[in-house]
Amino acid sequence: MYKPHIAIIDDGVNEKLYKIGKLKHNIQVTPELKMCERVDYDPFIPSHGTTCAAIINKYAPETVLSSIKILDGESHTGMKAQLIKALKWCADNGIRLVNLSLGTIDYRDFNEIRESVSYAREKGVVIVAACNNRNIFTCPASLGDVIGVRCDCQDKLGEKEYIYNQKAPDGIEITANGGHKLEKFNGESKTTSVCNSYAAPLITALVYEIIRNNPDILLPDIREKLKKASILTDRIEREKPLPCNHTSYSMVDRNMDAPVIALYNYCGKEPEYLGRKLTDAFRKDGYNAINISEGKTGQDYCAGYINISSFIENKGDFITGALQMIFNVFDPDIMLVSVDMANQRKQNCINDMESNFDTDININVYEDLRIEIKSSNEARTFALRDDLEIDGLYSYITGLFAKFGNDYETAVNKD
Repeated sequence: MYKPHIAIIDDGVNEKLYKIGKLKHNIQVTPELKMCERVDYDPFIPSHGTTCAAIINKYAPETVLSSIKILDGESHTGMKAQLIKALKWCADNGIRLVNLSLGTIDYRDFNEIRESVSYAREKGVVIVAACNNRNIFTCPASLGDVIGVRCDCQDKLGEKEYIYNQKAPDGIEITANGGHKLEKFNGESKTTSVCNSYAAPLITALVYEIIRNNPDILLPDIREKLKKASILTDRIEREKPLPCNHTSYSMVDRNMDAPVIALYNYCGKEPEYLGRKLTDAFRKDGYNAINISEGKTGQDYCAGYINISSFIENKGDFITGALQMIFNVFDPDIMLVSVDMANQRKQNCINDMESNFDTDININVYEDLRIEIKSSNEARTFALRDDLEIDGLYSYITGLFAKFGNDYETAVNKD
């Protein structure tokens, strides 16, 4: 029978600790981006990758496993370039399934990693990846070309149970059991800690079985099979009531402490344009800014362009709940909220914004392309003619933050 080849990209697999068996490939990507055989290591030493391999082997014992070490054994960190190199190697060397119990929450890494994920998918590689343990947008786990997984922190799921949520706001569609009892070579038992890292290998094992029985199956059909085999959320709620619905399951409300810039567009032309340009400028300077709009332009999470309609759970809840959920998912440094004032619901939007959020700066864009910027202390008008004017707008806005003491951190400072 067909046995899909699984690669575990992690800190290395020490195959004798849990009697995993011989690895087909046991390689590493060095900090200099050289691919080489992994030698001179203790095969009995515990490691993160070793535990992931043991979980996969527990639920799919006939697997063909390979290990690609990209994380340092002591710091447990690696470089973006090492992950990209490993994914490309998998795509070019016949790997069918990848387990990634790692990822990045740094927006500056997103686009390059997304490109490597797209390359791997085009070559037929299926990637199962864990969400960051802060449960915010994680690359690659949150990408559309990846099966994203988080753990059941509320201990409501059985050993091989999981919930499939195709409308997950952060792209992490699976919540799975993360605690697994493993047996070491000497007969000693160990139960893993409950975390996202150890929920992903369970789903990798289940995907392995799907691919083994359907060798040519594509990602959309794998998702359908996972969805059909998942535990029904309403059954879980009946047996063990959840404190929230399945859309926001395992997510927590964070304190919305980021500055909010409201952009009210009265001109009816490209309502997201200014918000996106300012978002780009903030990101270029190292701030994890996001632009939130109702626009028709396609959203791009990796670029920070968010369509609010994807986060509205109730029709009457335009701003309040949606912005809180967006903040929960992306944990931004700065939020720009673009409101198209040509929309028939404009007054509801204004009322909701003004009654529920203390915006730091309000920007009005008028039909003659005049731009009025208002803060609590001053106002100024600009004429929007070209991108040079946007540069002037951006400088003025950052000057306001500096002048009036707004404390907003860059992604670098947060880390």
